[in-house]
Amino acid sequence: MTSPPQPQIARATEGPQGSAFRSVDERFRALVSSVKEYAIFMLDPSGQIETWNAGAERIKGYTADEIIGEHMSRFYTPEDLARGLPAELLATAVREGRVENEGWRVRKDGSRFWADVVITALVGPEGRVLGFAKVTRDLTDRLRAQQEQLRLAHAEEAIRLRDEFLSIAAHELRTPLSAVHLQLQSLLERPEGLDERARTKVERACRSNERLVALVETLLDVSRISTGAFTLNATSFDLTAAVQEVVERFGEQAVRAGSEVTVRSPGPLVGTWDRLRVEQVVVNLLANSLKYAAGTPVELELHGDPDGVELTVSDAGPGIPASESERIFHRFERAAPMRHFGGLGLGLYVARQIVEAHGGEIHLTPLRARGAQFVIRLPWRLTPPESAR
Repeated sequence: MTSPPQPQIARATEGPQGSAFRSVDERFRALVSSVKEYAIFMLDPSGQIETWNAGAERIKGYTADEIIGEHMSRFYTPEDLARGLPAELLATAVREGRVENEGWRVRKDGSRFWADVVITALVGPEGRVLGFAKVTRDLTDRLRAQQEQLRLAHAEEAIRLRDEFLSIAAHELRTPLSAVHLQLQSLLERPEGLDERARTKVERACRSNERLVALVETLLDVSRISTGAFTLNATSFDLTAAVQEVVERFGEQAVRAGSEVTVRSPGPLVGTWDRLRVEQVVVNLLANSLKYAAGTPVELELHGDPDGVELTVSDAGPGIPASESERIFHRFERAAPMRHFGGLGLGLYVARQIVEAHGGEIHLTPLRARGAQFVIRLPWRLTPPESAR
């Protein structure tokens, strides 16, 4: 194969300046040949490749010996070839002097990359097209980054719309559920009383209504957290007494679950926290144990140290794999399939938000032989920046 013709950047002339022109010409050709970030090459008037630089070899995968003399259409996808894109680009470059195009191109190995291509027509003194200069950049990484940004933007918008819907739905459900609860309570408190069968049905309806109210409140909490409207109202109280009260409220549910619930504490543990929210955390953890570990004992243990107080909630149920220890604290994530247990998968998410808003932490103890154990650490006192989020 004969040596490919080299582009002439400047014409050497006779005389003392001739060697200087040739030196600049040679240096410029060396510069173009060594560029690796861009594919820079020349085409003849028909679109056949005449030169090839290091960047072209890196981006497109062909060596100079393999590609010089071939038509530039080799780099185009079957779809672009079918619509005659290579010829169209050359025609536009002749008509307008240059053309720029972004699209998929094909490497030697058949893989595709996203390219930005600029084709410039090289016109002689008489207006005749001598060929074309073609510069190609590989923008695949930039395209992927843009696509990822777009995907994240769509995902964030979908989450925003979901949270907005949940907030509206929860507010709309709250009022009728409260009305139903009042009506059911009035039936249970009728002076003439109810027969045993009717009372059983009304009590069951009351429990169902209470679960719905709890779900609605949880949805409202998620909405408050996502919008920054979640606040804490700190007061001084005994955490041991608060935990014991929660356990007493769960007495009937524990009996139905066949689980014995015990509380162990060295005595009063008085600190400054939001009592309602701390009790909500205990309720969520205790309800989970009675749901997922029904029939096994549940133990709540408290102790304090100079840095704060620690509460553990343990059961002897099926447990949670270590690989799930973080996922279960995310929104709408569950420790067990929905087909086996009800719920929205929000309890642990809300619990973590409450604990962290107090400046504390909550985690699942790893590597337990059986059952699940959640550990909560709270400082003794809230500071103003942590009392509202």
